[in-house]
Amino acid sequence: MPHHEPTIAEILRLLAAEYDGPVAEREILDQVLQQRPSSAKNPYATIRERLRWDGLTLGWLRLSRRELVPLRVALRGLRFRCLPRARDLLVGRLPLVCLQPFAGLRSSAVGLIDSEGRAYPLIDLLADDGLSELDWHLPGFDLSAWYTHHAFAAGDSLLVTVVSAEPLTLQFAYEPAIAFDRERVAEQDAELSAALVAHVVRSQTALIPCDDLVLPIFARAAWRAGYPGTPWQQLVADSRRLQLVDDIFVTHHRHAAFRMATSDEVFSSNEEGASDASSDNTEIWGEIERLQGEISHSRQQDAEAGLWSGQIQRSSAALSLFDRYGEERHSPSLFDDLEQLAAEMELAEESEWDRDGLDEDDDLFAGLPPIEPQDRQLSFQEAHKRMLALLPSEAVERLQSARPEEAEVIVASHLNSLLSRDLALFPRIDLSPQADLGTVSSLLSDGGDRVWQSSEEWEEDDDWGEDLESDLEEHFEIASGIYQHSSDLMNQFHDYLRETGKSASTARQRAQQLAVYAEFLASYYNRTLAEGDYATLDECLFYYYPRRVLNTSPRQVREICVSLKQFYGFLKLRGDVTDERFAEAHWRRRDQAARVIEIFDLIAADWPDYDALYARLFEPYVN
Repeated sequence: MPHHEPTIAEILRLLAAEYDGPVAEREILDQVLQQRPSSAKNPYATIRERLRWDGLTLGWLRLSRRELVPLRVALRGLRFRCLPRARDLLVGRLPLVCLQPFAGLRSSAVGLIDSEGRAYPLIDLLADDGLSELDWHLPGFDLSAWYTHHAFAAGDSLLVTVVSAEPLTLQFAYEPAIAFDRERVAEQDAELSAALVAHVVRSQTALIPCDDLVLPIFARAAWRAGYPGTPWQQLVADSRRLQLVDDIFVTHHRHAAFRMATSDEVFSSNEEGASDASSDNTEIWGEIERLQGEISHSRQQDAEAGLWSGQIQRSSAALSLFDRYGEERHSPSLFDDLEQLAAEMELAEESEWDRDGLDEDDDLFAGLPPIEPQDRQLSFQEAHKRMLALLPSEAVERLQSARPEEAEVIVASHLNSLLSRDLALFPRIDLSPQADLGTVSSLLSDGGDRVWQSSEEWEEDDDWGEDLESDLEEHFEIASGIYQHSSDLMNQFHDYLRETGKSASTARQRAQQLAVYAEFLASYYNRTLAEGDYATLDECLFYYYPRRVLNTSPRQVREICVSLKQFYGFLKLRGDVTDERFAEAHWRRRDQAARVIEIFDLIAADWPDYDALYARLFEPYVN
């Protein structure tokens, strides 16, 4: 009988049952390798990947970069509050999504019992997203009889306790709204809200799954098994810095551009948060004025020192022709703007979904209806009409008056629904080497009005489109060659740092941090890094970078300034540049660049004077 070697997944499951508290990740990795030796150069990498993508299903919750805890330990005895949504009370249901991430996010294997021990089976519930002809089903519980027995009303709570982690069993009790002890939970609400904001602002991911965000906070909290505080979903909705997307993901308001209700009025912002906006604005106005005074003084001093002419450059204020972000530093948004959405839909006319390119084991689209040939090619007008028909009426109304960045969030929050209903709306993405510069943002004019023009008008513009395509191809060819030259310089800088004793990780990080400036110079000025100067670096750090690079942080921009200073010192040493002082000057101003990002993180796009705050923060680049 052949010997069965345990898989990594099997070993991790067994280890999760052996530990009864937090444990160092390294210990778990070594335990796996003892049972399944590996000759790989980095034997830990494969195990870390399994923990990253399948950790919860294998029984592990990550508390930090270096610490894990068995999921059953994290869930044991945990208590939380659930506020059923008004529309669910009308039909007597409790969707499983309302219990996330404590149940239902990675698996629907959960039992639900009330305070008297009656069990409620998990069933399919009819969900209505606003389009009655497109009703669909979602897992949940039928609590109609229980709601009626307790005269349950909007604002009343379910107090939920995890009575068993394996198998997962939740017990719930009734608490009327009048019994909610707000003072008792004020401290834990403040702690949870602050932890949510800190994690999201620090994260490198635009959309953070709620289990990765919420579960580690609860697992460490002293109040995890005490009287439940405000639901985390409502704290996110009440925060002017966070937004809940699709009931599952949490994002920073900078990626959302405006606050959007997640489910209904239960998760709407509270009155206190709205009334505090004016006082917060006063403080931020003061911070911006002080910062702008320091920035202006520094620029004047640098001009007097002969580092620049004093002339402000504004090339990046125009519509970007291309954005080519590296994965380790940037998180690309789903759509750069509404014009790009239109352009990508138009590309569907010339694209076919390459089903033959999928591996035999690829079940990404399992269960979806097959795509007929006539569904693969949609004109822009057809795709536009079909998308609007599938979106809820509220979303369609928002799209009609939304700004480009707002439209991005509206469409993004419904992508799962759109994908499941009409796959033909999504053009195939070309991942060939020839397409590595990304999708071109459409250069539609008139404030985006041309997105909605008729097909006849598009036909009249055929000649214009051919000229534009030719111009863009020429621009990309030039910019690509320029960026390649800068990439060569970055590689040489990396080798130089290694030769001078820097570690491989430090050298790689320093070189990679130059990419944002290299891409900026190539796309807006047709220059290499060797042709950088004070004016373009100022524009990049104080205007382009804070606005266009998502999930950045004050620390990152400081590190970029350090890398630029060292890089131009290296070029000066080799004789490639004659003056590196402009990079050193911006290194001295690194705290100013960091404060721009800090303040931009604080400005809420739904504040009445957001536009004025934005314009003042990014002066003199915003007219």
